[in-house]
Amino acid sequence: MFKYKVLQTIIAMLTEDKVIELFFMADEFCKFFDRMMASYTLKNTGKRSYHRESTLSKAEIMPIIILFHDSGYRCFK
Repeated sequence: MFKYKVLQTIIAMLTEDKVIELFFMADEFCKFFDRMMASYTLKNTGKRSYHRESTLSKAEIMPIIILFHDSGYRCFK
């Protein structure tokens, strides 16, 4: 019989395929969410831009944050 910590480690092991699947789900969600936000929000009439575009897409950031919260670490540096 496995101890709880060993069993938890076996279950929590992430393979490359699981990370790719997580990215795919996040990408599909972001595409859907952006379409919905575009249809339900007000259009920007001003020409000012206060924020520069990020280099990572939302779909790339989401799996990083999800995997961090699943990792058990407390400090995200």
